[in-house]
Amino acid sequence: MAMNSMGLLDKKIPLKYISNGEKKIASFSIHHVGQKEFYDDVKRKIDSFIKIGYVVYYENVRLGPVKNIPERDTLLRKARKITGVDFLTVGANAGYIDTATQSIMGKKSKYIKKFHLVNQPIGIIPYSDTMNVKNVDATFVQLVNECEKKFGPIKLEKYDFETNFGKKYELKKEKEINKYFLTGFRNNLIANTILNDRRDKIIIVYGAAHFDGILENLQAADKRYKKVEGL
Repeated sequence: MAMNSMGLLDKKIPLKYISNGEKKIASFSIHHVGQKEFYDDVKRKIDSFIKIGYVVYYENVRLGPVKNIPERDTLLRKARKITGVDFLTVGANAGYIDTATQSIMGKKSKYIKKFHLVNQPIGIIPYSDTMNVKNVDATFVQLVNECEKKFGPIKLEKYDFETNFGKKYELKKEKEINKYFLTGFRNNLIANTILNDRRDKIIIVYGAAHFDGILENLQAADKRYKKVEGL
């Protein structure tokens, strides 16, 4: 039931649409773990939209500029402290599923084999098509810096340093800063990019949790933006 509610067993990607009468935006509610058939459908739909003139915005939080390994280490530990996600290990596994241990984000799961779950494949988005495909996302440097501006310094404690990446990490979640890191700042960034983009046909390949926030940010700038049934 939990996996169904998160869409992990979907065979086809659900689409939502936003328009202000001029710009047309198709939102692909992606998730990073799912079934092969789901990702095959994502690829088919993205290719079809590009052929009729849509530009693709996709999510990919990259590291950003760091001076050295200790600075990178501190940055990723701060990101883990905010979210509970071990992004270094996720990157090393090429996704949230570790096929060697049959675990999702460090937790063993019998459902990986049972439902043939896979990490989101790289090939569903044509990254080489740089004219039509854009990484519209923040970096870890931006996200941590913006969180510290808004909420104050993120202080790493003994536990944060002693718990190595790849080991179980107990998060004392602070919902407000967690939400701002994962969705709030990024939603604003996406909305501003849409507003400033001269092209009027856009696909957003982002997690479903971003849709409402992106729409709210667009509506704050232009009240004509609304959810529509189709484009």
